Amino acid sequence: MAHRARIVLAFVAVPLLLSILWAFSMMRTPGSGGFWGVRHTLINYTGLVAIGLMSVGLILAARPVQIEGFLGGLDKYYRLHKWFGIAATIVAIIHWLIEILPRNFVRWGWLEAPVRRPRSGAAVPAGFDPFRDWHGAAVSVAEPALYLMIALVLIALWKRFPYRLFFTTHRLLSVVFLVLVFHATILMGRTYWAAPIGPFLSVLMAAASVAAMASLFHRIGKSRRATGTIEAVEHYRDSNVTEVVVRLTTAWPGHLAGQFAFVDFGDREGAHPFSIASAWRHDGRLRFGIKGLGDYTKALPDRLFPGQTVTIEGPYGRFDFDSGRRQLWIAGGIGIAPFVAGLEWLADEDRPASVDLIYSTRMRDDALLHRLSELVDRTGVRLHLLVTPPDPQLTVPRLEEMVPDWRCADVWFCGPAAFGDAIRGGMIANGFPASRFHQEFFELR
Repeated sequence: MAHRARIVLAFVAVPLLLSILWAFSMMRTPGSGGFWGVRHTLINYTGLVAIGLMSVGLILAARPVQIEGFLGGLDKYYRLHKWFGIAATIVAIIHWLIEILPRNFVRWGWLEAPVRRPRSGAAVPAGFDPFRDWHGAAVSVAEPALYLMIALVLIALWKRFPYRLFFTTHRLLSVVFLVLVFHATILMGRTYWAAPIGPFLSVLMAAASVAAMASLFHRIGKSRRATGTIEAVEHYRDSNVTEVVVRLTTAWPGHLAGQFAFVDFGDREGAHPFSIASAWRHDGRLRFGIKGLGDYTKALPDRLFPGQTVTIEGPYGRFDFDSGRRQLWIAGGIGIAPFVAGLEWLADEDRPASVDLIYSTRMRDDALLHRLSELVDRTGVRLHLLVTPPDPQLTVPRLEEMVPDWRCADVWFCGPAAFGDAIRGGMIANGFPASRFHQEFFELR
């Protein structure tokens, strides 16, 4: 199964499982009929689904590497984290609307108020009862938390919002989640906690609460961090790429060619994900090729210097050329970085390679091309260079001319998302299996 299909399956499976467990719970505690009974049932259902989706999203944000293999890499479950966050927000808004709109309709005279049943004469139990004594507080905190949640999610989706501030504001969602856990825990009451959905939600909310605390105290990824210093910095003006060589001074577990890491240059910007452009040679050195695409990366040539302290977190990703079949590598622009690491790995291992590498770029970089030429000579990889313009862009008909047997290969793509989607779509339209097209999603927000 293709990794894209797996993340869609996971996205569908979680709310489906929550719905099934809720339905079984309702069999044990059926609600009352009529409009107000249905409203009460829907309030409970949407609330349980919303907190469940938000819990799974927070668990994914903690980067649990144990599921990286199933989903196909950290990039895949960050996309899933985004989907769950958006879905949780939408369901929470629906939950809120079901709660407030009928009450407003009654006030405006559009709807008849529900008939209140008279209280029984039973004595109120003595002693502390959180479901009774904290009910008012749990209700009162929900609406402000929802407003803040909506604002923070919109900020996260606004691509022009500064990356450094994004991390700070996004971390506030952990506080919102903990408030909503309190709200859900109290309002679920004993009835739902004793029903089939209770144990499942308790595990989800507990795990997500741990993830939220880890986020607030900057503990996510801490066990995978290493420190080092910049050994060399070189900026290639023609291609607007900055090459940074880091010499690690603490332990590094090693990495596979094609993986990436979060790099923090200590400038309060926070860690950014960059592909590792070198194979692991057990010498403590990592090389990164960083394209000047935004304000931050464009300024790096002037900010970085040898001897500067760097924090590296990783490695992450499953873009590791591990398939056993003949391979076709397609790189667009700075997407060549993981393939340089792949070429170095093949050269170091002295492995025979049945690989075609198509490198499409808008700017010719003679230093990079010289390195690529040396590596393909050592590995037997066939290099196809497209400088666009004047060369035409890569399409499936053009691919047929360059690599006639491309259908027999596994395809590994790294480059601009639109370029990758166009190539992938053209290949699939020509009968190529989607499961053999490997692509990372580098939009991690």
